[in-house]
Amino acid sequence: MSPLQIMSAFPTHVGAKEWEDTADLNRQLKEAIYKRREEDPTGLYRSNTAGTWHSDDGLLRWTGEAGKKLSQMFGESFRAYAGTYGADPQGECDIHMMAWGMVYTNGGYATVHSHPNCHFSGVYYVDTDEADEITMATGARVRPGDIEFVDTRGSSGYQRKGLKFQTAFRITPKSGQMIIFPSWFPHFVHPVRSGERIAISCNATILKYIPPKQEKENDSDQ
Repeated sequence: MSPLQIMSAFPTHVGAKEWEDTADLNRQLKEAIYKRREEDPTGLYRSNTAGTWHSDDGLLRWTGEAGKKLSQMFGESFRAYAGTYGADPQGECDIHMMAWGMVYTNGGYATVHSHPNCHFSGVYYVDTDEADEITMATGARVRPGDIEFVDTRGSSGYQRKGLKFQTAFRITPKSGQMIIFPSWFPHFVHPVRSGERIAISCNATILKYIPPKQEKENDSDQ
């Protein structure tokens, strides 16, 4: 009798990249975000809670040269991520992006949400200084400021002690790290207990994709 064959159906891909030599870029982004927060201390309220400042969506513009560099980084990562949907890296991929800054302080966090009206989403971490772990009621150990993705299959309806019917997918980010995921994937940010955490979120919409032209077969080779 053959063993049970386990196959993977509809996996969700999350991309992660740690960029090198980002200290100067992060400093410029941090200064621009602080300046924007001084100009607009209220900011916006979306998935963010009290203790979390949310900028407008024009960050890639008002951060100047640092924003141009970050735009290139996001664009490169989104194009690479599009490969999980069959995009050829040699093809023409026109992407529209908009980004905003988040400053988490004093227990600030982001509630469960997704990013509608776009294809992909990403987050770049400018400054992460949390290290302490906290133990949840379930026994799980979580680092403040972790980003956690939510299983959309609803598999937690009936539990049995000792079995993991719904596992958590968490990432403890690092400064200079970028995470890319499908925009429909629900996620949230655990409360930041002390210090600050500065992150930049970005939405990407594929405006046009043209596969590379296939080389015509040479009749003489047939």
